[in-house]
Amino acid sequence: MTHPRDDAPADPAGLRAAIEELRRGRRFLVVTHARPDGDAIGSALALAHLLRGEGKEAECVVDAGTPPDLAFLPGSAAIGGTPAAARPPYDAVLIVDAAGLDRIEGMRDAVPTGARIVNIDHHASNTRFGAVNWIEPSWGSTGEMIGALAREAGWRLTREIAVCLYVAIVTDTGRFMFSSTRPATHELAAELQRHGVDPGAINREIWGSNSLAELRLHAETIRAIRTDPTGRIAWVVLTQKMFEDAGITPTESQNYVSLVKSIRGVEVAILLRPLSAREVKLSVRSEPSCDAAALCARFGGGGHLRAAGATMQMSLEEAEVAAVAAARDALGTG
Repeated sequence: MTHPRDDAPADPAGLRAAIEELRRGRRFLVVTHARPDGDAIGSALALAHLLRGEGKEAECVVDAGTPPDLAFLPGSAAIGGTPAAARPPYDAVLIVDAAGLDRIEGMRDAVPTGARIVNIDHHASNTRFGAVNWIEPSWGSTGEMIGALAREAGWRLTREIAVCLYVAIVTDTGRFMFSSTRPATHELAAELQRHGVDPGAINREIWGSNSLAELRLHAETIRAIRTDPTGRIAWVVLTQKMFEDAGITPTESQNYVSLVKSIRGVEVAILLRPLSAREVKLSVRSEPSCDAAALCARFGGGGHLRAAGATMQMSLEEAEVAAVAAARDALGTG
């Protein structure tokens, strides 16, 4: 039995336009979203490495720099964490894995006025804010897009690039467990392994190398999990005091929503943590019975069908009530 191939881009014109822009320019700034995950950092670094391999200049800036759990990525030490790290002029600004300009937050100040923006992303909610837009919402990660770009452009992969791309892919597909994982995802992962990636070592770095502080917060997270009477919704509220007591920074908690989602029978998992007195980070993971992106869109956010997020402009207590109510509405149990 033969099956249709799924490695062709849905937007080949966008891919061609992005490659043309990269070939034409000589000096680039690479930016990704604030509070970056593995796909954001991995994709940004891989793209910068690819450009340098073609004799071009590429600088990376990310709001607050590289998270500690991704500091093992090749080139991560050179990522700037403030807008002042950018040194224009640039031929283009490359924004990866960000659904809108607002997602890069403080790094908007690093983007020169009137800069030509190339927007490369896999979020269905992308606002197409670039002069060039290449969007692949059915792909599991932006890392897959950077891999396809390299292949289409005929640019050489190195071990360093392969490691960055593998981390981008394995994190945003939930270790290949999310429904966005395609046969082409595994095919690219195999190609990256042939270029020197050690999957076991990467998994240990990301998921098997916890500090004592992380394990303390892990334990507190489990104790704080709540469920609704149906057992279909589970959520946890991480307070500032929980972070302080554990001795951990909030950015190191972004995978804990998957812990909540792992409870048998749970269809919607919610994690809430404070960003400020009236600003709360919402993370949602779901089963097919709930569109996570639509749920988060109610609070100005977005993402993917099964994994999404938002920044809620309210207190932590109000956010808990609102998020759980939205989940009940989504499941029809409200």
